[in-house]
Order: sequence, then C-alpha cells, then structure tokens
Amino acid sequence: MNFYGINYLQTQSNINDYLKYVIIFSTLFVLIVVFSLYMRHRLQTRYRDLTIIAFLFLLFVSGVQYADYADSENIHSQSSQMVNFVTLLSRQKNVSINDIYSSSVQLSDGVIVKVNDGYYRVNLSSDQNTYNLTDVWLTNPEVNIIK
Repeated sequence: MNFYGINYLQTQSNINDYLKYVIIFSTLFVLIVVFSLYMRHRLQTRYRDLTIIAFLFLLFVSGVQYADYADSENIHSQSSQMVNFVTLLSRQKNVSINDIYSSSVQLSDGVIVKVNDGYYRVNLSSDQNTYNLTDVWLTNPEVNIIK
C-alpha cells in the first residue's frame, strides 16, 4: 500500500498536462515554419499539405486538451483539499505535518491516513465539512511511503 507525504501532495503535478503542452507548442512551431515555407514557395504544394496536416493535428490535440481540462481541474481541486486536510489534521493531532501520510492524493471518503504509527480511516460527511477518524489495522503490513 502506498502512502503519500505532504511534499508529494503539494508538488504533485500531472506530467500528462506538461506533455500535452509541449506537443501543442511544438506543433504550433512546426505549423509556423511550414506555413512560412509555403508562403515562400507557393508553387510547391507539399508545404501546403504539411501546413494542413500540422493545423489539423494542432486542432485535434487542442480539442483533447480542452476535453481533459474539466477532469484535470477536478483532480487538482481534490488534491488541494487533501493538502488542507493534512494541515488541519496535523494541528488537531499536535503532530508535525511531515508525520502524516495518506493512502490517496485526493480527499475522499474511506481514505486511510497514517499519523505517526497509527492508521485511521477518514469518514467524511456528505457535504465534506466534517469528518470522523476510525482506527484501522492493515492486513498487509508492507507500506511504501512516498515523500
């Protein structure tokens, strides 16, 4: 079972988002270069075809990025809620924020938190304004801590 520390929760960034941005900007750069070559050599249609292909690819990747935008915002919002929850829990339990680990990067009902050597299940209310911690014991004692 993996447990994530506060540093991981705070710096968690989606590599896929960065990869999509790199693809979009590199395709935009290729589009500009090929279009300028097309404008320079108007009689050669291969540059026009390459321009159309690059434009359609850029349009496709932009559409995929827009479709994933809402999901990405939801995930980032839940990740920030988990950071706030860990901060609040450290104040209430009077422990260092670095001694709390969670089994998920997103705050949800049923997440397991490790506080020092104890494990607790987080029971959230339906509006997620209140929570209850219940002692739990792991059936598999192998714990992988990701800081």
